[in-house]
Amino acid sequence: MLRCKDIAAHASEHIDGELNWKQSLGYGLHLLVCGYCRRFVRQLRTTIACARAVAADDALAHDEARRISERVYDHASRP
Repeated sequence: MLRCKDIAAHASEHIDGELNWKQSLGYGLHLLVCGYCRRFVRQLRTTIACARAVAADDALAHDEARRISERVYDHASRP
């Protein structure tokens, strides 16, 4: 089984769907048993989504930026 260190090292590839079936299976099994890594991957997904939203619209209004930061905070504080 993969270790937490391995999960962190390959999180981007997992999110982008770049792992082969064997790697993906091992990754999924680890996430089933490790809440810390599930949280890490969820936070990384949120960070990527926020970065894409900012890149899509460089001129964010103050309210939009506040909503994004609140969403990141909400996702980060989930168990």
